[in-house]
Parts: sequence; C-alpha cells; structure tokens
Amino acid sequence: MKIIKLSRALLLNDIREFNGFFWPFVFPLILFFILTSVFSGAYSDGGVTFKLGVVKEVELSGFGKILDQVLGSISPDPFQITYFEDLEEARKNLQTKKIDLILKIPKDFNMALARVMLFSQGVANLEFYARANSVESEMAKRILQSILGTIDLEISKQKIARSGGNYTQVNFELIPVQKQTQNEKFHYPTYIFPAVILMSVLSLGFFNLPLGLIYNRESGINKRLYSTPVRSLEYLSSFGLSVFFSMVLSSVIIYAMGLAIYKVSNLVLSAGFILKLLFSIVVSFSIGITVVSVCRRFSTAIVTVQILYQLMMFLGGFYFPVLNLNMPVFIRAIAYVLPTTYLAENLRYSLHQGVYTFSQFQLWAVPLAWVAVSIVAFAFSFKKVMGYE
Repeated sequence: MKIIKLSRALLLNDIREFNGFFWPFVFPLILFFILTSVFSGAYSDGGVTFKLGVVKEVELSGFGKILDQVLGSISPDPFQITYFEDLEEARKNLQTKKIDLILKIPKDFNMALARVMLFSQGVANLEFYARANSVESEMAKRILQSILGTIDLEISKQKIARSGGNYTQVNFELIPVQKQTQNEKFHYPTYIFPAVILMSVLSLGFFNLPLGLIYNRESGINKRLYSTPVRSLEYLSSFGLSVFFSMVLSSVIIYAMGLAIYKVSNLVLSAGFILKLLFSIVVSFSIGITVVSVCRRFSTAIVTVQILYQLMMFLGGFYFPVLNLNMPVFIRAIAYVLPTTYLAENLRYSLHQGVYTFSQFQLWAVPLAWVAVSIVAFAFSFKKVMGYE
C-alpha cells in the first residue's frame, strides 16, 4: 500500500508540469496525426524508387512494343528494372527481397494484344507477382498498376485512329507469392501504430525513469526519503510504478485515437499484441536503469539518453524499414543490434504488417539479451545508483 501511495504521488508530481504532461500524452498523438497524414499516401508518390523484376517469355514485337516503351519510360525512376530469364529465378529474388515486384509478360502477349487491337477480341494478360504482406510490394504494385494504365490509353488512341471503335483493355492479374488474407493487406495507420506507441513507451523509459532517478539522487531527495520509513527498494518500485502508469495511460490514449479515427486493425487488442507491448515496456525499463547505472551526473545522462533515443527510434525501423534499404554496412550492423528493431517488428508481426524475415527466436532473444545485461549492470551498482551510500 505504501508503494502504491508513493507511486501515485510521484505520478501526480510529474504530470503537474507542462513537460511531464505534453511529451508522454500529447506529443505521440501529434506525431501519429502527422505521420499518417503525410505518409499514408506515400505509395502514390513518384519520389520513391522500387526494384522491378521483368520476366519476358517472349520478345515484344508489333503492338507489344507499346509495353516496351512504357517500361523504358519508368526506368530508372521510379523503378529499377532487372530482367530475368525465367519466373522461378525472379520469385527467389522476390522472396529474398532483392526485388519488390515481378512483371511477367506471357508467351502469347504479342498475339493477344494484336487480337485486341485488330479485332477487339479477347484480352492481353500481364501478370504481377507481389510479396504478400509487404510494404514495398504493396507500394510498387499500386504505382505500377497506375503507370501501366498508359498502355490502355495508347491502345485506345490507336484503335480510335484506325476504326473509331472501342477496345478491350489489357488485363492486369495480381498473383501473390504467398497467401494473403483480407486482414494482411497493407494499411499505413496500422503499420505505423506500433512505432507511435513504442516511441511513447521509450520516451518514458529513457527520459522519465533515469533522469528522474538521477535528479533526485543529485538534489538529495533520495536521502530525505530514506530518513522516512521508505526504503531504497520501495522507492525504486514506486518510481517505476509511476512511470508504468504513465506508459499505460499514454498507450490508452494512442489506442483510442488509432481505433476511433484511423481505424487501425482490431488485432491491436489481441492478447499477443498486448503481451508484446508489455515486453517492450520491460525492455524500455531495463535500458533506462542501465543509463542510471552508467551515468553519474544529470548532464551526462541527458546527452546519453538523447543519443540512445534517436538511434533506437530511427535505426530501429520505426518509420521506415532500414534493413531493406541500401544503407551503409555499419548502419545496418547497428540496426541489427538494437532491441527496437525486433520490438517494432514483433508488434507488426501481430498485425500482419511485418517487413523483415526474422525468426521468432531473433525477435525475442535480442531484446532479452539487452534486459539481462541491464539487470546485471544495475545489480552491481544498486547502492550507488540509488544514492544509498
């Protein structure tokens, strides 16, 4: 009961100040709004480059040259095109994320397009092969579908010029490389939801927890508390509990905004997602207490947590898939070591929005290793950290 009362007092003391209220509760909502508003339509923007694999089962000739002209106009921006001899080789590259999308031109495309052009009979099929449950494939597919509409426009012009008649559209058939259910379709607000909620959790674990403990130790508040019946472990538990309450309250507010306004997937309410979120909170706490163990002065801690926070957030793949981009080797190495890379991806797996190919072992083992190292470091310096000696 003593711990609950003390944690409540510490929480009220934190949120009484503007900074203590704005950053954990208001800023995540503003960030959620900005990211969703700016980037939810990113797949319609031509400023992104994707890797397209083209499989030609026949050399384009005759009316098929129209497609050649279109492919030439979209390379190298927004598509870097790689040609493959056969579909199986292209599928392997798609599954290993060396390319984002496959365009297959069937053997009968020239003849089928000629029948469409000359006799308005049948359809000319083009096949897309997309990686199911992939942000990059979804964006590439949407852009290419829009661009290939140019073929229909060209056919329309030539048909009208020849006979003034109608024409039969080229048929774009999408074939996912993996089975894709309705719930697995890419939805940007759902994709960004784990990042926003993790950002809120990390800000409290990285800033409020270590900076609060260090400030209280330096200002002598700890010693005054220890002159009362409150012991160091009770004080630490109360402080941690107050930060946890803030995390829960911030998460509830983000949940409300995400579900009510942006219609994020109901899977955010699943037991698996919530369990992973709680695990993320544990990891956040562990890194926070490591900062307290390493940094003796408040000024040093501020610089340390700022650097850690930015690294964990941006290289951890919160807002873009770092490991799927053409980044320098040392940047990729840092991203592989960071726990947030695995925390964000683990949460997205629960929402069918994952972008990497980590195993379940990797998703849990790397963050757990950070927790283990943090606990050991904190245990060895507990008395100094708490200002108990």
